[in-house]
Amino acid sequence: IPNGVYIGWAMVEGSSSDECRKGRNIIHKAVVNVGYSPTFEGEENKEKIVEAHLIVKDGVIEGDFYGETMRLELIGFLRPEKRFPSFADLIAAINNDVENAKTSLSDAPYSLYGSKFHQVPLDGDKVWVGKTGGDAHASFEFDRTPFWK
Repeated sequence: IPNGVYIGWAMVEGSSSDECRKGRNIIHKAVVNVGYSPTFEGEENKEKIVEAHLIVKDGVIEGDFYGETMRLELIGFLRPEKRFPSFADLIAAINNDVENAKTSLSDAPYSLYGSKFHQVPLDGDKVWVGKTGGDAHASFEFDRTPFWK
């Protein structure tokens, strides 16, 4: 996937036990950066990473979700990844990305994807993408060319 900032849907998977923490197994709007986080000279990631910013109201998610499984569906491209002259400029861009994502994901056609988060069209059929599939590095059940190419 090309480097850049995307909009989409995210779900942090929770266990099926009664101890599942708040905010898990719920579909959330998201802004996702794919790339090397180039803003801070000398602190760029050596490997390409995916960073998801979930767009939620305070109190919707309990704690952080580091180390938990998250499923992402990237459905729109906002902008290329870029280096910003200052931390303040980076924060302003992130806030702008979040506002654009809120608006876009609330309107058709992007809003329609949220209700179909687990169903992925493949050759005209719907394929369940749930708790199985993938490996230690990725949870994709199949590989196909992204629709934006």
